[in-house]
Amino acid sequence: MHSFLRSIGFSEIKKDIDLFPFLQMTIDSPDIRTSYEKPDGEVFVEMKKEFGHRIGLAVCGSNIDQQSFHIEYFYPYFRGKYESVKEEIEVERHADKHSFAAICDDMRLGVTLIYYLQNICDFFKVTEGNKITNKGTSVLSALSTEGKIILPVEEVDTSRRSQKKKFHKRSSLLSAAKEGDEEAIESLTIEDIDQYSSLSRRVMNEDLLTIIDTCMMPSGIESDQYAVIGEIIDIHHAKNMITGENMVLLSVNAKDIIFEICINEIDLLGEPQIGRRFKGKIWMQGYMKFS
Repeated sequence: MHSFLRSIGFSEIKKDIDLFPFLQMTIDSPDIRTSYEKPDGEVFVEMKKEFGHRIGLAVCGSNIDQQSFHIEYFYPYFRGKYESVKEEIEVERHADKHSFAAICDDMRLGVTLIYYLQNICDFFKVTEGNKITNKGTSVLSALSTEGKIILPVEEVDTSRRSQKKKFHKRSSLLSAAKEGDEEAIESLTIEDIDQYSSLSRRVMNEDLLTIIDTCMMPSGIESDQYAVIGEIIDIHHAKNMITGENMVLLSVNAKDIIFEICINEIDLLGEPQIGRRFKGKIWMQGYMKFS
């Protein structure tokens, strides 16, 4: 059973047999059906059905013959709307099935960003299923099964502008360091030492959530799951048309990366408002716009 099904309004489904009618519904009447014929003649098929606004189930598999379809795997999805990343992206297949991870070194994060690729057939058609590195745009979104609303960090406008300037300067240094610039590497090392010293002093007297404005860091052993703190910039609501469960769609800004998070209303602690922050664990998804 997929652990993020509850994020799109299927919190009462506990067994595979309870989910089967929804998978069958997706296969029988998909809203989106894409396919790709591999060089060996096998036809890979991806079918998606929305059960609410931009949320639904994706079923992937292959046609055995004209009447039979073999389900390889399924996953819940939430389709985002913000063009979040415009960096060089590498796509690699997971070892156990025809699903893919997109990987990019976004200088805003300072770490490698990995997300679960949603538009698999588009990728197949462009690359013939081979590993690629492509300069492109990614539209990110995320599902969450636990989250809470926390208050914002009090800041004056001049402080915010100063932080943004420092942030862009650090991004430039990281980019230069990646190319082997020794001066940039030395500057980053000194900056990290100073920052560590400053944080060590502040943490003695301040709460951690007043020191960290936003963050995104890997969480757990799965590479596309993150612990995130992000500023809420927009709020929408969605409803699962089958189960009647309500979801909250939060647009957040974390480390200057803007994306949407879909979380079941029952899993969100606190009252979301624009300007407040979301803190929780997410499963990052997204699709690439191939040029």
